[in-house]
Amino acid sequence: MIHRRSADSAHSKLSTGPAAWLLAGALLLIAGLAHGQDSDPQRRDMDRRLIENIVTEPRDDASDTAVIQQTERREADPQAEVQPPPAPPPREVVPDRPRVERGGSLMGQGPSSLVPPVWSHSEDPEATALTGQVPASEAADFEPGELILVSQDMSEAMATARELAGYRLRIKSRRALERLGLVVSVFRLPDGADTLALLEEIRGRFPTLSLDLNHRYRLMAGPRQRYGQEMIGLTTENTACLDSIHVGLLDTAVNLAHPALAGRSIDLAEFAGPTAAPRDHGTAIASLWVGNPDQGFTPLFSEAALSVAGVFRQRGDEIDTTTDALARGLDWLLGQEVEAINLSLGGRENRILNQTLQRLIAEEVLLVAAAGNLGPEGPAVYPAAYPGVIAVTAVDANRRPYLRANRGAYIDFAAPGVDVWAASDNGTAYHSGTSFAAPFVLAALLAEKRLDNDWLQNARESALDLGIPGKDDTYGWGLVRWPAGCG
Repeated sequence: MIHRRSADSAHSKLSTGPAAWLLAGALLLIAGLAHGQDSDPQRRDMDRRLIENIVTEPRDDASDTAVIQQTERREADPQAEVQPPPAPPPREVVPDRPRVERGGSLMGQGPSSLVPPVWSHSEDPEATALTGQVPASEAADFEPGELILVSQDMSEAMATARELAGYRLRIKSRRALERLGLVVSVFRLPDGADTLALLEEIRGRFPTLSLDLNHRYRLMAGPRQRYGQEMIGLTTENTACLDSIHVGLLDTAVNLAHPALAGRSIDLAEFAGPTAAPRDHGTAIASLWVGNPDQGFTPLFSEAALSVAGVFRQRGDEIDTTTDALARGLDWLLGQEVEAINLSLGGRENRILNQTLQRLIAEEVLLVAAAGNLGPEGPAVYPAAYPGVIAVTAVDANRRPYLRANRGAYIDFAAPGVDVWAASDNGTAYHSGTSFAAPFVLAALLAEKRLDNDWLQNARESALDLGIPGKDDTYGWGLVRWPAGCG
């Protein structure tokens, strides 16, 4: 940009020499162009190139504007006091963000080093959360002002609470999860305390303590009829091996009055607090498993019993749940004696959740989880990335990967998860997301488990390899296949 100057100012800056005359000529050319005195296009182009060769230093627009305005005021009133132009704002220093390794975890770097990702319960690109428009407590991926502790028994929980008394933590809730053999305590922090900083301070003093943030977890879902069943090789005649199966669902509540679920064997317990989330997501998953054929569904196991732990709440515009609600729901499902649990949800790595899930794995409960919908470069999603949990990604009817699916070494299998036809709360709809791929894998693995002790290896060998030979970060072992011997 070339600054306008008064005649005296311009004259005082000129001196003899080629450079000075060149600059003077450039200024005269500009003046001529500005007043329409040069009508020759070729000459105008040549003049413009000359000017561009002279003026090469980039300038701050705000500073330029201020100088021009002061010059105009000085020309109008020579006695006016001239203020120096404002200094350009300092450059924003952007800290280096931790590098994300595919299939890895950012949690190992310590809570205070993390920039929480945006977790959205919707797959719709237009519904992506804009955290800058909501309070920090709403945008965080944990309950602000809370920490959660897991203990082996009540006496240990009380002893630990006494150890932490110096930090002025107050008990919000303490529950014995009798089936899991754990005690979960939720603490409130002192008013104004920095949750991340206090957790880091306590961990520094007690590094082996099972204390963590009360993380929030969101549904791994977002918005044709039989293509999914056909892709994995399922027909209505080959599900007999699963007729007496009992499956658990950790999700939203389900609409027990929905025509797709009427007459089915479903137990429901809710752990979501005063405002439960809409029932669309859980109802859709349940319909894939036990949906009534007379309503147009092809159930993955029509005669199965289903126990649903409704753990998701409505919190303003958000649908999410917390670590302590997940732990209570899992404890209840273990008491229901389910053989497998579907976890179509995701969030951050959490010590308490991991310890809870490892207890279930030790009880030989099959755990299948959605791999996440944060995109190919997104960080690993939990619980799918925990050891022992089967992580499922989604593909479309052409076996192409779902565009928003996570990738990483933790991915185990792929299954149909794009435009899957299933029930909604009060009707039917097409659904997309790794949430809707997980039920297919859970059913196929349960069928393998009923047929052979070496069920997991059989599932890996029978999967349709879709990527590079062998296991890969996009499809895992490949598209899961229904075992022929289940009929």
